[in-house]
Amino acid sequence: MVRAFEMEETMGTSVLRKLRASSLLVLGAMLAVLFVETSPAGAYNTQLKDWQDKYGPGTATDSSSGDTAQCQLCHRDTNGGDPWNAYGWDLREARFLEECDLDQDGFDPNSWDECFRCVEPWDSDSATGVHPNDVEIAASTQPGWTDGNNNLVFFKSGALDVDQPPPVGLEPYDPDGTGGTGGTGGMGGMGGMGGMGGTGGDDVLPPGQYKRTTQVVRPGQSIQDALDRAKEGARIYVLAGVYMEQGNATNGLNITKNGIQLIGQSRSNKDKDKDKDKDKDKTRDVIIKKANGQRNGVAIVPPMVTDCMSCHSSMELPFPLLPGIEPGLPDPEPLVYDIVVKNIEIEGFRNGLFTERVDGFLFDNVTSTDNSGYGIFPTLSYNGVISNSVATGSHDSGIWIETSENVVASNNFVEGNVNGFEVSNSDNILLIDNEARGNTVGAAILLLPDIFDDRPGATNIDLINNWFYDNNKENTAPGGILSEIPPGIGIFVLGTDDGLIEGNLIEDNDYVGIAITDYCAVTSLTSFPCGEDPPTQNPAFLLDQSSRNNRVVGNVLVNNATDPPALPFGLLAAEFTLGTLPVDWLPFPPDLYPLFPPEDFTPYHGNCFENNQSSPAPGVLEFFSLYDFTVYQNGGPPPPWDLPACPAP
Repeated sequence: MVRAFEMEETMGTSVLRKLRASSLLVLGAMLAVLFVETSPAGAYNTQLKDWQDKYGPGTATDSSSGDTAQCQLCHRDTNGGDPWNAYGWDLREARFLEECDLDQDGFDPNSWDECFRCVEPWDSDSATGVHPNDVEIAASTQPGWTDGNNNLVFFKSGALDVDQPPPVGLEPYDPDGTGGTGGTGGMGGMGGMGGMGGTGGDDVLPPGQYKRTTQVVRPGQSIQDALDRAKEGARIYVLAGVYMEQGNATNGLNITKNGIQLIGQSRSNKDKDKDKDKDKDKTRDVIIKKANGQRNGVAIVPPMVTDCMSCHSSMELPFPLLPGIEPGLPDPEPLVYDIVVKNIEIEGFRNGLFTERVDGFLFDNVTSTDNSGYGIFPTLSYNGVISNSVATGSHDSGIWIETSENVVASNNFVEGNVNGFEVSNSDNILLIDNEARGNTVGAAILLLPDIFDDRPGATNIDLINNWFYDNNKENTAPGGILSEIPPGIGIFVLGTDDGLIEGNLIEDNDYVGIAITDYCAVTSLTSFPCGEDPPTQNPAFLLDQSSRNNRVVGNVLVNNATDPPALPFGLLAAEFTLGTLPVDWLPFPPDLYPLFPPEDFTPYHGNCFENNQSSPAPGVLEFFSLYDFTVYQNGGPPPPWDLPACPAP
């Protein structure tokens, strides 16, 4: 069987390339420093000459550091290039720091002379925090190297090698033979003649990192302390281990500053084969676990909303407010910008990774494990990418994109959740090359009345080249309308408009392969019917409750709807289900009917199907239409009914 993300040749590569390119451009500026190409060798010679002209023999500093080290003044290797030592990396980052624009002529990028001067007070090699770079240079020692296996090596890819030895032959590395830092909770490093030992038994960052834009956190230290010390734009590397942050009663970690990059450093690559032994040594990864009843693992939010429970009595839909708290958003604009979280596992919270009002984010290789509510959960956020991530064991949604815009979710795996993926009240969302298995619903694409005031509408939500299979898990949602949705659904579209479902493989889901339904038509089968459930009494929501103009193109459906639930839900079982009705067939308030758009009075609301392949099991409908069934009940033609075709472009 060909997997969905291996079907590109059959579905139009130009469409995919266009979608990928346009969607991923949103982070281009943010990630420019991460992915800048290595400069040619001649450029390093020029930079070294500039450095020697400033500090070398014959200058006021009269340092031989550059003559001794040559390219290894800043790089690990004798010919320069990727990777860098800590001093070279600090210079590299200083190129794009506004605070290093010393002549105030614009900082894109800063001159090398500005960078040299800017990092002089920093302690790049963090020997003990007592020798800033200018002191090391004046002593003709190495600002980027310290003695012993105590060095950091930085790669352009974002990787980091720790506890590295310095290159041979560059001695002296430190003024007065100063040794390196001691291990966390251990004894300090041994000083040389007249030198000082490292910091022993200290659970905070070395003092030399206070002014750096790159920090390294080791097991036993606090990630939150590093975040609190960090300036905007800082990169924080976290070494493999289990971290339980005690400082906040609500959130394990709070990220409230712009430009933060939180990057875990695993000791080995993650096992991407979901069927292999899941009891591997998890201490080889960075794992954040709940401490003291915390609700959120990582909260990326403006500073004023770090304590959710100061406003809400519960973090379950509809997020009820405490008495005296006014509804609505005091400021709807994004307040945190350009965040990166990579190579982190979040385990055992109510919610795993949560954002509010963030513009520009990359969550890559993030794992959410047994976070009971939601796994990865951006809200009211814009221009983001969720990639190469895993979400398992949530009683609501594994990856939930809510009230957001311009977000790409690619190459993710979700399993064992109620909703594998959920997108609600959001615009311009792309789910591409993902895998969902063993959930109650593979992907739920929703317009929800509870959050309609925060963000009305849900449009242009595209699902391309994904694989949805075996989504038959028991529904374990704790309450509300979600708890009444039967298991066994591949893709469920409820009340959203103008989406594209293309090139997906959908198989072995017991109830429905792809379902597109109006909100009010289907929720009439639940305990939360329109008009009785208070959030659905909003006239603006009722006018938008129809699913309109969604295109289902070039998908492969196999062996779905073979074990449907009991009636009344079981009535809708099929490979393809279209639960739409003309709005004048439904009991809306009379004054609303003139306000509905014309397509809402048609049977299918412009939803259409083209070039799909389906292989229904014996006795299973290929297509169920609520409209055609209603007509049939009143003497119309019986099934099989024809899928509504898409109009010519």
